[in-house]
Amino acid sequence: MKLYLMRHGDALSAEADPERGLSDKGKEKIEALAKHLQQQDLAFKCVFHSFKKRAIQTAEIMTGILSPNVSLKLMENITPTDDPVLIVPEINSWDEDTLMTSHLPFIPNLVTLLTGQDVFLSAISFEAGTIICLEKGNNDTWAIKWSSAPSEI
Repeated sequence: MKLYLMRHGDALSAEADPERGLSDKGKEKIEALAKHLQQQDLAFKCVFHSFKKRAIQTAEIMTGILSPNVSLKLMENITPTDDPVLIVPEINSWDEDTLMTSHLPFIPNLVTLLTGQDVFLSAISFEAGTIICLEKGNNDTWAIKWSSAPSEI
């Protein structure tokens, strides 16, 4: 089973949009990344997002291109300040390839918790739109398989 953790795309300022939806640049970069991943036959069976507009829009773009028949689902406890410990048991119960769109510092904190590796010390940038693929091994252990950011394509 693979878990794709993704930071939302570039968002508008609170002044431009109080809900901080994706900027036009953010939408374009997420779409380009999804099309790049589509060439690798990447798809998801489940897609979760936080309640924040920018995470929802990121999930919509990714799903629309990579898994158009999959319904998006709101997930609690995956906002920037949430403790990822709260969702690890649920994640470990999943058995289908899943995308989760969320925020900083939640995503790198979750990756660190699942893999036991301090990803803040790694080469992963976690710029807006970064996606990281984790693969589940035996005994609910997770390994980083790859990561990609819009600036890399």
